[in-house]
Amino acid sequence: MTAPPFDVGAFVLGGVDSPRVLVRHHALLTAYADGVMAEKGEDREAYLSHFAFGPEMTAHHRANRQSVAEYAGPCWCRWLILDIDRPNLVDALADARRLVQTVQHHYPETEGDLPIYFSGNKGFHVLLELVHNPPPAVGFHHVCRTLAEALAANALVKIDTSIYSVNQPLRLPNTRHPKTGLFKRRIDSEALFKLDLPGILELAKHPCGDGIPTVRTPPPQLVEDWHEAEKRAASKAEAHAAIRREYGNAADTRAPRYFVELLRFGVDEGERHHTLFRCAAWLTEQGAPPSLVFALLTEPGQDVGLTPKDVLRQIRCGIDHAIRQRSASADPAPDPNTDPDGFERLAIQHEADPLPPDAMEFPFGALATTGGTG
Repeated sequence: MTAPPFDVGAFVLGGVDSPRVLVRHHALLTAYADGVMAEKGEDREAYLSHFAFGPEMTAHHRANRQSVAEYAGPCWCRWLILDIDRPNLVDALADARRLVQTVQHHYPETEGDLPIYFSGNKGFHVLLELVHNPPPAVGFHHVCRTLAEALAANALVKIDTSIYSVNQPLRLPNTRHPKTGLFKRRIDSEALFKLDLPGILELAKHPCGDGIPTVRTPPPQLVEDWHEAEKRAASKAEAHAAIRREYGNAADTRAPRYFVELLRFGVDEGERHHTLFRCAAWLTEQGAPPSLVFALLTEPGQDVGLTPKDVLRQIRCGIDHAIRQRSASADPAPDPNTDPDGFERLAIQHEADPLPPDAMEFPFGALATTGGTG
């Protein structure tokens, strides 16, 4: 597969407090999937944005102190990823099998060519190649989410929708999970149904450069499903825009949009934890005491579907973060067991951090950062 025209990716090398740099998305993903990086001994935590970008991201990155935050331009991806995470890995395996079976039944042309990855911890990634090559667009990630949700609903499987945020990073293949010591490993669709859980865990003890298979015959149904997802995503965006027009935007000049929209309209499932955290932090930064922050945000947090425990935790985390920032003390890395959305928040918080001296010596990084897209 040749490199696509939209080929700028946001890359995190190492732990969650590492800065994001721009890279050549296709070359870096291929190097990790083919095992080239593992052969060089590079198996640290590493993450790459789900979506790839064009020159708009490079310009945004330069104009915003080397930050990808708040990017709202066009994006694209070759692989639509469906992410299954469960506290119990047995449940995750069962749901991954159900999802793969449903996708292959819906798109029979993908049978045998559907890549599945064990994440190295609590779940699986199922990759659907957008072989019909839809063009990059503003809102491309919304269409991806709409299509992914439809496929998951057909399989009666719940997926993580937070990965469809435009800047969301995902763990790269053949990298080691810091908690389990296991690698993110690709599993053949046939092996997914034959291997038991101990067999999968045994495979994940070592990296393997087996690449990412491509679909040999484009599924005609995929084109129809994509167009339907485009229509549904556009309809949803227009409905939100109509609500905003009806209520007016006066408050947006006084408060961040994410705060106003949480109070007025709620937020989508994959954005609930992150938005509530940001709102609590912003209110605290404005001088609101904790009692007022809890009074304002507890009910909206529960209205969007979070449990009371989650609401209290996210508000408290937001308040604590703002207090730490105010006192200029370093914020600790999040615990993935108690704060599953912490990675994204912490990555955003550290985007403006100075780069390590050798950061741009990493393969595939320099060209993207200087404007080339490879």
